[in-house]
Amino acid sequence: MAVKKTDYKTLSAQLDEIVEQIQNGEMDIEFATAAYEKGMVIIGQLESQLKLAENKITKIKKQFGS
Repeated sequence: MAVKKTDYKTLSAQLDEIVEQIQNGEMDIEFATAAYEKGMVIIGQLESQLKLAENKITKIKKQFGS
């Protein structure tokens, strides 16, 4: 399932919406499964963005001797 790469805040909001929809329990199993899959893709993108930010912070800290 393709999820458009976008900024962290937008991805986080999309994930929150998916979680809410699944928790409502009003989706049939096919839609819940597809929503879960989309959520997992979004989580992967969020983790990737967090790792990039962490690497940038580490680089900055090394640059300034922290």
